[in-house]
Amino acid sequence: MQLSYRGKHYEANLPHLEAKDEEEIGVYRGATLRRKRFAVEAPHHGKVQLTYRGVKYSHDV
Repeated sequence: MQLSYRGKHYEANLPHLEAKDEEEIGVYRGATLRRKRFAVEAPHHGKVQLTYRGVKYSHDV
């Protein structure tokens, strides 16, 4: 999906969402309320090079 913000264009890397099961959580004005649970994995970006006050170091993100 192509997105833009303040004139800069970039490609969105959206995670694949998979709905697990539905859970009945209550009744409101005669309608049954349900909630879906989604399994979302946090993306692993690997090591990044950072600089703090002129000193370079790497950090896992």
